[in-house]
Amino acid sequence: MKRLLTNMTAIGFLVLFLPYTVTLLINGRQGIHKEEELPELEYEVLSCMMQEDYSWMEEGTLDLMAVLYRTECVRTGDQKDHDTELNPEIYDRNYSRMYDAVVRTKGQVITVSGEYRELPYHAISAGRTREGTLLGEEYAYVLASDCPHDKESEQFFKRYRVSQDAVLEILGSDFHLKEAEIERDSSEYVTHVLSKEKEWQGEAFRSLLHLPSSCFYMEENEDGIYVTVKGNGHGFGISLYTANYMVQEGAGLEEIIQKFYQESACITIP
Repeated sequence: MKRLLTNMTAIGFLVLFLPYTVTLLINGRQGIHKEEELPELEYEVLSCMMQEDYSWMEEGTLDLMAVLYRTECVRTGDQKDHDTELNPEIYDRNYSRMYDAVVRTKGQVITVSGEYRELPYHAISAGRTREGTLLGEEYAYVLASDCPHDKESEQFFKRYRVSQDAVLEILGSDFHLKEAEIERDSSEYVTHVLSKEKEWQGEAFRSLLHLPSSCFYMEENEDGIYVTVKGNGHGFGISLYTANYMVQEGAGLEEIIQKFYQESACITIP
């Protein structure tokens, strides 16, 4: 009886794990997911992509993200930790699509005037991206580009009410909105907020108030301070919403990057 039980257990084990074993023998460990073994750089790119939920993106936009991440990895030489703990829901929903994007774009990177440069991007512009020179002359290749379709995003427009007490607690008791001077760039993003002897850069100010974008407008009444915000992100470089729209309209990678980065090209490295 004991021997029969042992034999039945062995048979059950074989039935349960035979498909796994055969696949492993034929294709190796990577064969379980029908993967090919990738160079270290490509796993680095995949690890970067898996940190965000890009399930809303078209395949072509995922390709763009893979190329952006790969360019940054090559530019900086940073080595990422591939054992970073991931959100299981994001992993299950996105892994195959992310992996395929890395494979499709294997070795592809972006150069600007033949060099690797920092390539900023953000979620949604305020309708127009920002001039790179606001970050310094070395960012002159980052173009201000019209992105009218960003206004169609459900996340484009937000309005908040903030109590005056909360604002004073964050910005200081001597802050008075009616006396504040707000400076903007040509794309309507706030560059500076000045109040008496205090001054904040636009990005710092929006960070203090936890606003999604520095394209904001403030008005005050007896109920408190109302803040209207357009877009999501710093506004420099590629608007991912517009990039996704362009992909849906049939645009290729070169067309997208050249809209946002001057003298940019996509090349393939060994």
